[in-house]
Amino acid sequence: MRLVEKLRRIAAPAADAPPSRAGGRLPGERVHADEGPLWVRRLEVPVDFVHGRVRLGDLRAAVPRELADVARDERLRAFDFGRTVFFDTETTSLGGGVGTYVFLLGAGWFEKECFVVEQYFLSEVTEERAFLSAINRRFAQFEFAVSFHGKGFDAPRLSDRLSFHRMELLLPAVHLDLCLVGRSLYRGAFPDCRLQTFERELVGFRRTDDLPGAECPRAYFAYLQGDPSLATRVFEHNLHDVLTLPAVAACFTQEAASPAHPVVRSNLGLFFESLGQDAPARVHYLAALEGLRASGHPLLARTLERLALLERRAGRHAESASLLHERAGIAPRSFQPLEDLAKYYEHRVRDLARAEEAALEARRHLLEGGIDADPSSRARFLHALDHRLARLRRRLSP
Repeated sequence: MRLVEKLRRIAAPAADAPPSRAGGRLPGERVHADEGPLWVRRLEVPVDFVHGRVRLGDLRAAVPRELADVARDERLRAFDFGRTVFFDTETTSLGGGVGTYVFLLGAGWFEKECFVVEQYFLSEVTEERAFLSAINRRFAQFEFAVSFHGKGFDAPRLSDRLSFHRMELLLPAVHLDLCLVGRSLYRGAFPDCRLQTFERELVGFRRTDDLPGAECPRAYFAYLQGDPSLATRVFEHNLHDVLTLPAVAACFTQEAASPAHPVVRSNLGLFFESLGQDAPARVHYLAALEGLRASGHPLLARTLERLALLERRAGRHAESASLLHERAGIAPRSFQPLEDLAKYYEHRVRDLARAEEAALEARRHLLEGGIDADPSSRARFLHALDHRLARLRRRLSP
């Protein structure tokens, strides 16, 4: 049984949808607002509904303080998911501009013991003003908003169409964009940072017979031309997206508060290092190493390099050298760890023979193409190594 069919069984009763152009039926009903008629579908999902592995109600009391750090937005410290609208749009084009219509918007929020989902559908282009006004009224009822790539795509597309009607978007100013947070936390963990990837990998929900988002515009144009056969699947695709937003937000909130994934730990290390906070950065890098080593993850090389730098900066030169040795043996090889090892043996340990050995290894890898570098960088590296080797040989000669 598809998810939409499960939800229909637990949803509040709704009036039958009026016939579409081709005699089929669309989910929802036509309602009448001050600005005119519009098409709305409403579902009331119990908060104990489990989407994948995540119970929707678990998010309501969560406080995403740590997400505020990752998102670099102090306003998120006061975020209350119980006063939040989750939203996702379907548009006639993945591009921008006033000519791109938003034809379906799904909005979800917690209300009493339910997670309510309303889907606003532009059934007639002439109804756009009523459609947008209804969306604005709903947005104005909340203090916070959650989306996935909403800051870069959904909100600008809505603003474009509202501007055409000389209206302003009433989306809450405090907006948590899960796409931005997801990239900061999980970059490198999965093949990409798309919503459906997080849905599958973190939430544990796999869609069946889902209409790809890229096909939704074609389905809408077919509907306008009298063929509603794919329109219901667009509603279902959007419903999945809206239900996934609180589930992904719950996963992100939990991981940011108690990070366990080694890639997340490494990315948090990089984040705190960028803030000049070496102590928490070091803690995260150290915690990431075991998992990254066990899986041979590509981020292991970067983590070793960054941690070696922190150790050297803190005066722990032996620990730094040990990390550099490990990094030097990992592909793709890098020039900097080998040069740093040569510096360590020459200036810290006063072991000129080992310093020469490290410099020679760096030179060999450069000449053999084992270190990826553009021609100008390669020439600069070789010049620096040759200068170092000449100095070491003078000091080593009797």
